[in-house]
Parts: sequence; structure tokens; C-alpha cells
Amino acid sequence: MNSVYLLAAGIAVLILILIMIFLSRARRLHRRKALEQLLERYRQSREALVRYIMLNRQCSEEAAYRRLATFVKKHVPLDDRSSIDRMLAYDRQGLLDRTHSILMRDPDEIDKI
Repeated sequence: MNSVYLLAAGIAVLILILIMIFLSRARRLHRRKALEQLLERYRQSREALVRYIMLNRQCSEEAAYRRLATFVKKHVPLDDRSSIDRMLAYDRQGLLDRTHSILMRDPDEIDKI
């Protein structure tokens, strides 16, 4: 009788552990999916800025990035302006991030790009 009770208690503990593992994996999967969606929206907003400039100014993608670099140069200290040229050549995502941070502070600046 005592061994049956211990066996039932062991099975109950095992079932609880399996439920906890399943729930933690489901939560982790849900968080990963939410993060992927957030990153995708973030990437699309950056691409949308370049497309907006291309359509608004009737220019190529390269010219749109040059406009972004010029815009960012107007909003950063003199010491940082050489790094903007390097961003234009090697780190366009960084350039878009800088532009986005400027536009977050003052959204009306988008018309000056």
C-alpha cells in the first residue's frame, strides 16, 4: 500500500515537471516569435524611410542614402561627421539608426531630408 502511494506521488511529480517544462518552452517560443516580429517591423521601418526618400525625391537608393548622410551630418557635432561618411560606405544600418533617432526627437525633420 505504501509503495503504491509512493508510485502515485512520483507519477504526479513527474507530470507536474513535464507540464512546467512544456509551459516554459511554450513561453520561450512565444517570446522568440514576438521578438522576431518586432525586429521585422524595425527592419521594415528603416527600409520604408529609404523608399520614402526615393519616392519623394525621385532618386536612386544610393542617392537616398547620400541624402540621409547629409541630413545626419547637419544634426551631429563636427567631430562625428567623418564617422557618417564611413557609415555611408560600410554601415548603412547604422546610418539609418542615427537618422531614426533624430526623427524620433523631431518628426517634422523628415521634410528636410
